[in-house]
Amino acid sequence: MAIDELRFDWAFLQWAVMAVVGVYTWLIGRQSASQKELLELRTRITTLEAQVKQVPTQSQITELISKLSRAEAQMHGMQEQMAATYRRTENIEAYLLQKK
Repeated sequence: MAIDELRFDWAFLQWAVMAVVGVYTWLIGRQSASQKELLELRTRITTLEAQVKQVPTQSQITELISKLSRAEAQMHGMQEQMAATYRRTENIEAYLLQKK
């Protein structure tokens, strides 16, 4: 094989360079997509952490339940007192209407 038999094919060189550029672009695109996904995940985690900080603890919920129970008991007591007052008022009204 002599040097004259070797020929330089520009079309093959162009195809090889385009293939290398295509592979490089594909790799960079994957890396860029991974970075975008990572940034999105970090943003979501930060948002989730901020929301979790605002969630009440178990002890706070227990305290709230006990306060609600006490308020319910007080309201029940007030309801009984109001019913007794209503009955007394009706008795007074009935007495006054009979005396008239």
